[in-house]
Amino acid sequence: MGSTQTKLHWAVLQGDWEKTLQCLQKVKYNATIANPYGDYPLHLACYSGKAPPEVIQKLIKACPDAVMMKNKKGYYPLKLAEINYRSDDPNRERVLAMLRTFVDAKLCAKYCDETDTEESIDSNSIPPL
Repeated sequence: MGSTQTKLHWAVLQGDWEKTLQCLQKVKYNATIANPYGDYPLHLACYSGKAPPEVIQKLIKACPDAVMMKNKKGYYPLKLAEINYRSDDPNRERVLAMLRTFVDAKLCAKYCDETDTEESIDSNSIPPL
């Protein structure tokens, strides 16, 4: 095992989702480690195109920053999931929705000034129903 290839990376690569969840439970920190190719466990799960939504969700919770990280090939986890989850996979839409929701929330937090939202809404400018 390489110095930056953790047991969590290996569990994901093997598609052993039970072991993946066990590794996350034992050492959540491993989700924050990229392998030599810049892949976090979340990237690897998205590469597989087979990780259940629960695994994707736990990987996001363990390392939220990985959602917005490109690997060395220039791919975000969302793009990897779009490419690798088959269109007829029943988990595809749920996985993509989780990744998109997180990306949208991160971008909103980055670019939206939340302190102005209340002040910018004028009750007189809202049309009656």
